[in-house]
Amino acid sequence: MVARVDELTNWRVIGHEWAVRGLARSLATDRVAHAYLLTGPHAIGKTTLARALVQALECTGKNPPCGECATCQKIQRNRHPDVQIIEGVPVGFKFDEKAPPPPPRANDRERRILKIDQIRLVQHDLSRAPFEARWKIIILRRFEEANDEAANAFLKTLEEPPTHARLILTARDASLLLPTIASRCQVLALRPLPIEQVEHALVERWKVEPQTARLLARLSAGRLGWAVRASADRALLDARVAHLDALSGILREGRAERLTRAGDLAKDTEKLPELLEEWLGWWRDVLLIQNGDGTRVTNVDRQELLQEHAARFSLEQIQAALKNVRATAQFLNQNVNSRLALEVLFLNLPLVN
Repeated sequence: MVARVDELTNWRVIGHEWAVRGLARSLATDRVAHAYLLTGPHAIGKTTLARALVQALECTGKNPPCGECATCQKIQRNRHPDVQIIEGVPVGFKFDEKAPPPPPRANDRERRILKIDQIRLVQHDLSRAPFEARWKIIILRRFEEANDEAANAFLKTLEEPPTHARLILTARDASLLLPTIASRCQVLALRPLPIEQVEHALVERWKVEPQTARLLARLSAGRLGWAVRASADRALLDARVAHLDALSGILREGRAERLTRAGDLAKDTEKLPELLEEWLGWWRDVLLIQNGDGTRVTNVDRQELLQEHAARFSLEQIQAALKNVRATAQFLNQNVNSRLALEVLFLNLPLVN
């Protein structure tokens, strides 16, 4: 069965209408590519769209993807024998096909590695005919995590894929992959959703309280997946509150207190990227308010303090804070001593007199 272009609602994908429309047209005209590359920020909806495409390809109902037939249901539950979702394993994890799978990602920033042994298993599986569906389909998430061996091995599959195979890769950006891999895929670069669309979806589909939905939509930067997770996991918002409270405290502290706080925060290096990202968002909001553009601020639940900082700090101080926080994040990515990097940053942040 093929999907009709006018039945996009069956896909149950929020946003990315242009991509859904293009894929539905390809299905309707039987011009499906052998490989797709879906790109965009983490939690923007790449895997959701990939799964919907798989359902459309394999659906046995009248209006693919119907979401109701046994095939669509199996795919939704990751239980279909002809469909696999593959992603990297934690650093240091010894991959073994007979061993239990690795634990779920702790967060979007957790670094993993897609290994050649995983690609070899994919190639072995693709060499066999589908068990019950039309296609053998593999979704390879975050393909930018593939090491050189895995990427080069997979290139051979892209160059000469089995006729019964369809491949879907996801990545943050096509430039993070080997050019020879990206060039052999049809690339769909997904963009962040409008804030209003995220807010509406949270309220209507996930029944989130309107005030919370407004905040989550702003914090999500158009990443619906993040907003949905945050609505169900209070710890994500609690961590944000702690990060912003820490910044507010630093701005009132003297030199000695700041150095002590830097030492304390440096003990948990895994949380630092998220902390610095929250601080970047804060200083952007302060800059927006000082420039008279308060309607675009992210931290809508802290308007009073944002107004206070916008009035208290000069444009030069705000711009310097943005520059220094961004530089510190880059230093940490380069494995600079975290305590030293934080000490330098904290001593350069302005002081609330």
